[in-house]
Amino acid sequence: MKSIGMIMMLLASLLACGIQKNGYPSSDLKPTLIDGEHYVYVLPNGEQAFIEQFDYATEFEDGFAIICDSNEMCGIIDSTGTMIVPYSFVELWFAGEGMYSFRVDETLGFIDRKGNIRIPPIYGGIGGARPRFSEGVCAVIDSTNTYYLFIDKNGRKVFDRIIEGTLGGAATYYFPEFHNGLCVAHDKYKFGYIDHTGKWAIPPQFDQAHRFSEGLAAVRKKGLVMFINAKGERAIARSFGAIDEGCCGFDYGFFQKGIMRVNLDSTQSDIDIDDERYDFQRAQWGKIDKLGNILEVEAP
Repeated sequence: MKSIGMIMMLLASLLACGIQKNGYPSSDLKPTLIDGEHYVYVLPNGEQAFIEQFDYATEFEDGFAIICDSNEMCGIIDSTGTMIVPYSFVELWFAGEGMYSFRVDETLGFIDRKGNIRIPPIYGGIGGARPRFSEGVCAVIDSTNTYYLFIDKNGRKVFDRIIEGTLGGAATYYFPEFHNGLCVAHDKYKFGYIDHTGKWAIPPQFDQAHRFSEGLAAVRKKGLVMFINAKGERAIARSFGAIDEGCCGFDYGFFQKGIMRVNLDSTQSDIDIDDERYDFQRAQWGKIDKLGNILEVEAP
């Protein structure tokens, strides 16, 4: 009887401390601006999930969200609304696989989901998209914003190869990521793919290249876009139109559940920017499957 009484006291203590807070499916939690200044998380039925309000709040990713206070310090909450990392970091952002990047002055570092600093803020790249871990590896930019190198979650270089010259467009640059065991890389801006040893798996031969997804990747030679497999072989017979790369580079997209949105209009390819035909807004967009079959043609 004594042991039963102790168990009941322990359960009561846990409830009093709020440890038994109800969680929600993170997909149901939507950050919503309520008064022009503060965010709350709202459920599909319109109810507020947590009583807390935040000066900034993100969507949930892998069951966690980033929230910030009025001093622009950021932390992390879980789907119960419990703060698991207090307001401690500037410009905290998702870095994939349980990691988060943060800024100190002009450099980036990384923490884990417990708030432990795993990689000190010694890397550049604050002016573009944020780096992300994928397949255990993250491409980062050196502190001079000159070249990419590849590190693991402890900040160790995973191989010696670096990529000189950043990727992207006029407005921003991006960080290459490993997908399907391969990562976009370039040699004097001829593009190919490297493997996890840093060696060329598909030698540099394309004018542009995008990440692999579901075994295929979009690449561009001159103005025409085509799809290749992990051996570098052409996987779809037809070619596709290019995209406007002026802002953000060759961000062509990727397959999701076997479907991808593409530019079906191959005349919008290899056209000089001053040519009157150069108008990607008039391109014919649609969706294809992994065999290149057209599944849908969007209305102009």
